[in-house]
Amino acid sequence: MTLIAGRVNQHLRALDVRRDLLAVADLIELCFASTMDADGREYLRQIRRAGHEADLLRWLPGIDESGQAPVSGLVWEEDGQIVGNLSLIPFYRLGQRVYLIANVAVHPTYRRRGIARALTSAGVEKAQNQYGREAWLQVRSDNMPAYELYCSLGFQERARRITWQVTPALVEQGNPPSVVELIASRRRSSDWLQQNSWLIANYPIEVAWNLPISIPEYQPGFWRDLKLFINDNPIRHWAARKDGQLLGLLTWQATHTSSDNLWLAAPPDSEGEAIGALLPLARAALSPARPLALNYPAGRGEAAFQASGFKQQNYLIWMSVSFK
Repeated sequence: MTLIAGRVNQHLRALDVRRDLLAVADLIELCFASTMDADGREYLRQIRRAGHEADLLRWLPGIDESGQAPVSGLVWEEDGQIVGNLSLIPFYRLGQRVYLIANVAVHPTYRRRGIARALTSAGVEKAQNQYGREAWLQVRSDNMPAYELYCSLGFQERARRITWQVTPALVEQGNPPSVVELIASRRRSSDWLQQNSWLIANYPIEVAWNLPISIPEYQPGFWRDLKLFINDNPIRHWAARKDGQLLGLLTWQATHTSSDNLWLAAPPDSEGEAIGALLPLARAALSPARPLALNYPAGRGEAAFQASGFKQQNYLIWMSVSFK
């Protein structure tokens, strides 16, 4: 039983990773299968592997005898089964602990009974009790009932982001567009100050803390490039210019997930031209076996992304609540 806002709830309890993982994985798949990407499916495989190989759990950093791990959560148990789930993941933002609320799932048979509200309310309370400065979550733009629920619990919208993706495809190796100067192995050092400014504008601290982007690593320099090479973390940059004017820059970063990442540094007034020039170049220069994903502010450059062969993978609204 769990105490929430002074009341005891007999159905709500903390996640026990030693016995709940398989049921939680099944519930998440049931609720999100239609919108789950390759990384989401891999996440479920890892949960199920841990659930089947219980001996692995004792090697989790920070796990204690009660089965609690640093990545914790809550479940709703009713009629002998887990019908609700919420994951609570700690991060650090500007040196302060924040929590990401994720995988809020309720079995279809048990919906419209306030379970999602109870789980989210308890998750916020737990984040605050564990000295979190804020609680964050992401909700799909087409899930307005969930959006309205989170608003009613005090969450405020902070950003809207779209992840654009192109799947593997062979690309003709033609000549680069005339407006582009391709910098294959290094870029002009003089581009960095502008690139840094544009990256910060397109990936502000409100979202960058929860994205796999590390802007300082993109600064040109021999020792930095050598470190990336030694750590097997390849990064490439391209710059788009028109009549000698810098339109934008694109960074490619390899990953160990289902798709490699692209990061676009461009201002709103030239991003359409930059996207139209840089994305085809990246597709032509990189391995056709790897999908490419690019996270960008919603409502910007959408026609250019589509014209470059990229499709909308997800459209998420980022929301947060602060604790005083």
